[in-house]
Amino acid sequence: MIPLDKTGTDTTSNEINVFLYMCRPSLILFMTLMLQLVGCEWLTHPSLEQYSTLQKTPSPVTEDTLHVRFLGTTTIQVDDGQTAIMIDGFFSRPSLSRLALSFIAPNLASIGPNQERIIAALDRAKVNNLAAVLVTHSHYDHALDSAFVACRTNAILVGSESTANIGRGQGLHEDQIFTPRVNESLRFNKFLVDVFQSRHSPEPRFQGTIDEMLTPPASVSEYKEGGTYSYLIRHEWGTILIHPSAHFIPNMFDGIHADVVFLSIGSLGKQRTDFIRSYWREVVEATKPALVVPVHWDDFFRPLDARLVPMPFIGDNFTSGMDGILEMAKGSDTRVELWPAFDAFDIRKSDVRPRLQNKLQDKAEKLFTTVIYPQISCHTSHE
Repeated sequence: MIPLDKTGTDTTSNEINVFLYMCRPSLILFMTLMLQLVGCEWLTHPSLEQYSTLQKTPSPVTEDTLHVRFLGTTTIQVDDGQTAIMIDGFFSRPSLSRLALSFIAPNLASIGPNQERIIAALDRAKVNNLAAVLVTHSHYDHALDSAFVACRTNAILVGSESTANIGRGQGLHEDQIFTPRVNESLRFNKFLVDVFQSRHSPEPRFQGTIDEMLTPPASVSEYKEGGTYSYLIRHEWGTILIHPSAHFIPNMFDGIHADVVFLSIGSLGKQRTDFIRSYWREVVEATKPALVVPVHWDDFFRPLDARLVPMPFIGDNFTSGMDGILEMAKGSDTRVELWPAFDAFDIRKSDVRPRLQNKLQDKAEKLFTTVIYPQISCHTSHE
């Protein structure tokens, strides 16, 4: 006998519909994973073909320029030949199957730094020593590997108190961890790094803070955001803005200039057109860069020894996000480039605008406090 409610509706059908709705994320994840496993990547991921003219090709690295490498997600290395700085340093990139497992059995889906992958990526990028690892926020796809990278490269781990607790949980000593104040400036030899409070992309998961030492392995949900930073990296050879999440605080970059902006487009394609326009105006038009390099567009469930492809359809709308920023760039002096992973590119002097650079310098010296760090050695056992 089919159960009916007071209106005569078949309640069994309602219950089935509710069950299917609740299971939909897991079912879609499972289908995406299966398509990837049988080699149907073209059915699960957007194509880069229509953006082939934007893809940067390697060129010889020259002296007296900043050398910059994009290493997937928002991991970026900046080097002037004497001092190197890294943003985030995320290389483990746990698989989609592990994420799918987290929907079914969260306690079985704990993650931690994959030391083999981290070391291989650092070696491939020719990274031996870093002055600092600057963490933009404490979600796992930014901060999971940051403490191990800092340890292995004798770097200061810079980030929020949540990031500091990730470092402490992996054995870093306090003298290798620094939590900056907003609007503070950190000096690393010829680099001056300005810290800006920012916002995570809309509707973030795993909000909140990490209030105790976080020792891996831990669940994905334990890597809470902990606040989001943008970093302005200044040098006599150029100024680089790292904007790691597709959101903004109105007027946050008033009076600030950058020669190059590494602009997150993660989840941007899910937003309304008016949001994309406001995002471009508040970050790109405000800072007037010659070059924008989109970041946080690649599928970070794939290892870095595979070629970079956009996030799967289930996770983002890459094409809409890219098309949105390209539309905004039309008719402007700002060009957009897609960079491959691991290749080093020059930030050339032709991209630097001295008049705006000097204006920023005058403004910055009045607003920020300078902190100078000595080179230190790693205290943990991760060697």
